[in-house]
Formats: sequence, C-alpha cells, structure tokens
Amino acid sequence: MKLSETLLLAAAAGFLILWIAEYQRTTFMDSYWLLMLCLAFLLAFQYVRNKRLEREKAISPTIKQMVENRKKKKK
Repeated sequence: MKLSETLLLAAAAGFLILWIAEYQRTTFMDSYWLLMLCLAFLLAFQYVRNKRLEREKAISPTIKQMVENRKKKKK
C-alpha cells in the first residue's frame, strides 16, 4: 500500500470517528457532511488503489525484473 492510499484510508477512518462523535452530540442532518466526507475519502482510496493495480498489471514481469536488476547494479 502506497503512502497516498494510507493517508486516504486514515482520513476516511478519522472522518467516520468524527461523524460518530458529532452524531451523538447533534442531529443526523447536522453531522451528515462528515459522513459524506468519509464516503468521499473511501471512494478516492478505492480509485487510487485500482488505478495503481492497473498500472502494475500493465507492466510485464520481465520488465519489472529488468528495472530491479538495474537498480541493484547501480548500488
């Protein structure tokens, strides 16, 4: 999991916790925006993750090995 995916997932979890705390304090309508932010971050996480997986699938394993071998030789 990349850093951007971790941050999006953490933001979604944070907004969910905030929504639960706010929902107990106020009405559903007053805390609805926090729930929508949680959903937006979850959808963004899914989009970024699927895009990364598609990119990784598009690169053949032999090309990946060549890149890794070049990195090892440079070190």
